[in-house]
Amino acid sequence: MYAVTNRIRIENGHGDDMEEVFRKRGGVQNEPGFKSFELWRLDKEDDHEVCMVVTHWESEDDFKNWTRSDSFKESHAGPHPTYILGGELATYDVKISIVKD
Repeated sequence: MYAVTNRIRIENGHGDDMEEVFRKRGGVQNEPGFKSFELWRLDKEDDHEVCMVVTHWESEDDFKNWTRSDSFKESHAGPHPTYILGGELATYDVKISIVKD
């Protein structure tokens, strides 16, 4: 399994707005190899809020193929909201996963 995170810094007071952006976007769940999506909101930091996007994929290739897909292009089209201060993408090979059914 392959995991991708995007730690997104946003201006204070815009956490609900960020959630709404992701609620309106769709399509990733239909991509080959897609396993899951989560949006986490971290406690506020000094002068901003943080959202963490977490996706799981069958493989690195599946993730890379999604980044070249029409679904990706559509979900990332247009200008980014002005309250987004920046993001930090990280990728991981998942070595151990324990899931309760």
